[in-house]
Amino acid sequence: MGVNNQKGFTLIELMMTLVIGAMIAGAAYATYSSQQKVYYTQDQVAEMQQNLRAAFSIIAIELRMAGYDPTGSGNFSITPTDAGRIEFETDKDEDGDSDDEDSTNDSDETVVIGLSPSVDADGDGIPDADGDGDGVPDLVTIGIKTGTGGYQDIAENIQAIEFLYIDGNGAVTATDTDIRSVQITILAASPKTDTSFTNTTQYQPPSPSTQTWGPYNDNHRRRLMSLRIRCRNLGL
Repeated sequence: MGVNNQKGFTLIELMMTLVIGAMIAGAAYATYSSQQKVYYTQDQVAEMQQNLRAAFSIIAIELRMAGYDPTGSGNFSITPTDAGRIEFETDKDEDGDSDDEDSTNDSDETVVIGLSPSVDADGDGIPDADGDGDGVPDLVTIGIKTGTGGYQDIAENIQAIEFLYIDGNGAVTATDTDIRSVQITILAASPKTDTSFTNTTQYQPPSPSTQTWGPYNDNHRRRLMSLRIRCRNLGL
């Protein structure tokens, strides 16, 4: 009778192999999951920053033309009214007539930027509605309105906005003839929530008279960005 030289795995060896395999698979999944969270976070942050940069770019282009008055008519300036909206005139056709003087020919020379009255009735820069009742104002869009037209969206997922009017000495002013620059502060939020993250940050806009924004204690990431724009046509 021949000798059987075949060898195989014992039950203990098989169990050890399964345990080691499970450990390797678990480590691989943990690494993958961690990388996915990092990617998700970076994607959310990048989207917010891109949204803010686009908004500031459009606002800066428009606002630098505020008060453009080549004929010296005195009909074009900034109206410092609400924190959440800015209104100004610019003589686009260089005829010296603003919307008020000639609404037929100059209906596009008054510009309003900010949160529309439909989402921010009191103009404080904070949305009015709280759709889900969690105590956090709904995310809205920043719009631009030219003449008698409607608001056109320029940035979405906005939590709050503030326009602060600055005079030639760097002090806050509410007098239209003293305005030389405008500081815009925008708080943007991520469009999606992250259940592994809770936002407990309290955001402080530059204006000392404005209430703080937050803490919201929810799962949205947010970014606060501020930019001061010199109104080159004012004070000439």
